[in-house]
Amino acid sequence: MSQSGVTVEKAGAPFTVVNDLPRSSPGAKHALVKSVYVALNPVETVMQKYGVLVQDWPAVLGSDFCAQVIETGPECTKLKKGDYVYSECRLGQKAYSPFQETFLVDEDYVFKVEGELTPAQASTIAVGTLTSAFGIIVGAKVPLPEPGAKVAEKDEWLIVLGGSGTVGHYAIQIGRLCGYKVAASCSPSNKSVVLKLGAQAAINNRGTPEEQAAEVQSITGGKYSIVFDASALSNKAAAKMLEASTASPKYYTTSEANHYDMPDGVTSYYVLIGKLGQDDDLGKHVSEETKKMIPSLQGHVASGVLTPLEYDVYNGTGFESLATALTDFGEGKIKGKIVIRLQD
Repeated sequence: MSQSGVTVEKAGAPFTVVNDLPRSSPGAKHALVKSVYVALNPVETVMQKYGVLVQDWPAVLGSDFCAQVIETGPECTKLKKGDYVYSECRLGQKAYSPFQETFLVDEDYVFKVEGELTPAQASTIAVGTLTSAFGIIVGAKVPLPEPGAKVAEKDEWLIVLGGSGTVGHYAIQIGRLCGYKVAASCSPSNKSVVLKLGAQAAINNRGTPEEQAAEVQSITGGKYSIVFDASALSNKAAAKMLEASTASPKYYTTSEANHYDMPDGVTSYYVLIGKLGQDDDLGKHVSEETKKMIPSLQGHVASGVLTPLEYDVYNGTGFESLATALTDFGEGKIKGKIVIRLQD
């Protein structure tokens, strides 16, 4: 049985709507799902332009999604037909990618839509939440509280660089959830955004690395051990901040793949959630940690402790609209978080 979707023939080729994609059958612990909403992220543009993370061509891409279960594998116990699920897909793997009518999900790597969460909201959550959780919970070895647990505020700060972006949005909330005071860097115009999310202080990211480090020192008195670079652009500022920290041990975590020198005594962790579902050692690490964290993160989303991003629904539905939106997004014609409804 064939189905429609959006493909890329080769690196640098345009997004194209096709109607001859194969429809997969779920394995033992998989579900076949109908793609309902997708949210756009920069990773789709990177994969389309350069072929990064793509495992076979022509490629079906995607990252953030919300989908409805239509069939489950024989050992799938957590999902049933009709459930709405959301997550990050296995990037670059055609059968698991959401830019098509149906695709596969691993039941251990998806969140279920619960509570007051809508499918459109759900499609915006997973990439930012998982990236932040890996940066803070996994990379800096911070315990993730169970849903409903109250964690007393620590006399310690968590520094989030890039607090007004998608990843920063969730990093601030996860930091507060774990009991930290949070200082987040952003432009002066976005100060109110990070404070509304729960940060107690905003750092001017227009300053030099030395100026940003001095501002952090003034705010925190050096009482911080973790700097999470949610922007993946602020390694120099992070290094200066960690030099000034009085805490031990110290952690630098980031979603940037390139490795940077940090001061002595700093443990660095590089978040690579794009390895989800892959069979090498790093892929197995990402998959296992994702499986561990999803139940608690799902509960925190359902209870409203972790809140979705603000987003706009694209003016148009279906795969033709998706192809147009992807092209416009890659050319910088679309700003902010965009969600596309693919099917009813």
